[in-house]
Amino acid sequence: MCPLYNDTPALYGISINSFVLDENLIDAVPPERARKIRACRFMNDRKRSFAAELLLEKVLGKDAAFRVCRDGTGKPYIEGGPHFSVSHSGDWAVLAVCGKPVGVDIEVCSTFRDTDGIARRAFHPAEYADALRDIKMFYKIWTAKESYIKMTGGGLTGLSNFRVIFTNSEGRIEEAPNAVIRGFDNISGYAAAVCSVDGVDWPRQILTLD
Repeated sequence: MCPLYNDTPALYGISINSFVLDENLIDAVPPERARKIRACRFMNDRKRSFAAELLLEKVLGKDAAFRVCRDGTGKPYIEGGPHFSVSHSGDWAVLAVCGKPVGVDIEVCSTFRDTDGIARRAFHPAEYADALRDIKMFYKIWTAKESYIKMTGGGLTGLSNFRVIFTNSEGRIEEAPNAVIRGFDNISGYAAAVCSVDGVDWPRQILTLD
């Protein structure tokens, strides 16, 4: 099977409901991550973790997962390969891949979370009122901030120490103007965002895979 990535920035998603996970599949991933998958207590947690491996294989090639390293901040990378970032939540895992540094985050838009408490602790004061006014905006801000942290491997330490300013689906970090956010909402019930440096042309939707 040929890798899907062709040097064009892209965001791919896969539902954990689209495959059945068994021990033979887990045996095929790198041993360290196979141990982490098996250490998950619940099956859906195992499937979310495995889904990231499945996306790497489908998008970057069968051997990609075996070439993943981590830098000093813990951020994963592939020696000589494109930049990538993975995230999972609920029934979905996503993979962003690009020729430049990138971070991605996806979140279930749950009304059961303590959005007030999270916004007070983790959001910039200027974001707080917007986040509480609209649940969709709360998740739009949250995924944007998480994607920036993942792109930089730490960045402006602490989610409350920087502010995201949105214009429609695009956002920027006030304190880091070269960082650009693209929001995605084409998976019903979820919010997602990618962060990259200025000038990267992201698609308008997450490409979902079987």
